[in-house]
Amino acid sequence: MEEEAMQTTYGVAGEAIMSFKPINHIHQHLCAFHCYSQDHTRYVRADHFCSHMSDDLDQCVIYDSNKKDARLIGVEYIMFKSLPQEEKKFWHSHKHDVESGLLQLFPKSFVPGAATDFAEKPTMTQLQKTYGKTIHTWMYDKHPDLPLGPPTLMLAFTGDAQGPPTDMVKKRDQDSNQDTAAKKKARKEYLPPYETMKDSDELQKSGRGVVFEVKDVEAKK
Repeated sequence: MEEEAMQTTYGVAGEAIMSFKPINHIHQHLCAFHCYSQDHTRYVRADHFCSHMSDDLDQCVIYDSNKKDARLIGVEYIMFKSLPQEEKKFWHSHKHDVESGLLQLFPKSFVPGAATDFAEKPTMTQLQKTYGKTIHTWMYDKHPDLPLGPPTLMLAFTGDAQGPPTDMVKKRDQDSNQDTAAKKKARKEYLPPYETMKDSDELQKSGRGVVFEVKDVEAKK
């Protein structure tokens, strides 16, 4: 009870004297799945809380769930235009995530499905043509208690043969009160044809990955 009282006091004091403008700028909750760049057989759920930066860029903080004690596991930048060639290896397309239904708006529990279906149309039409650069700082599937190890580049999926296990998707759908297969069917009715930009998703297509290795260097002084 003492710890609970301390947390309450801390929260009240924080709200009274501090500003949370970057957090308050978050306007969207998206839920999807990522795989590791260096291991395409490991999948994790990723709950994105995103803010709009410009016509070309959104930025998202990523948690492992939508619960109040969710682990902060990474960040994603969502780009709306072409990328420099040297940058493309770090970015993945969202075309398949959107068209397959794997990427979803995550509504509040009391919001009816029809309202979510209506609200998602402009969002998914836009996201279908975007690209993401995702870095996870917590491999929570391997180290659930602490964020150990170097950061990792994460990827999305480019076809139905890829993607998380059925039970993982089913669990997410239960949490969001939505249906991935139904989303896929519904989106076929309104999403336009779209071809991803040249050389996108090369790591998925080639079966290769990128890792960030720790290297000691002389510090500039």
